[in-house]
Amino acid sequence: MTVRTYVSTTVRNDRVDEVLHALENVDPDAIVTTVNRSNTPDVPAGVSVSLTGDAREAVKEQLASIPDLECEIEVRDTQDL
Repeated sequence: MTVRTYVSTTVRNDRVDEVLHALENVDPDAIVTTVNRSNTPDVPAGVSVSLTGDAREAVKEQLASIPDLECEIEVRDTQDL
């Protein structure tokens, strides 16, 4: 069984790097699956990241420092896919 944590969020374009850095603090080998950016700083950008193991609590702790950030966190067994 291989468990991964998937995190998806929409954040202002100028905060994408902050979100990615916070998630890389949880798992330095995090896989960034999607980043949809615009050239305008205040336009929403989509971010999707996959982390090793069940990292729900660590993700919540890291992202708590970023104001007004809502995200979806899901843990999946990747062998079931």
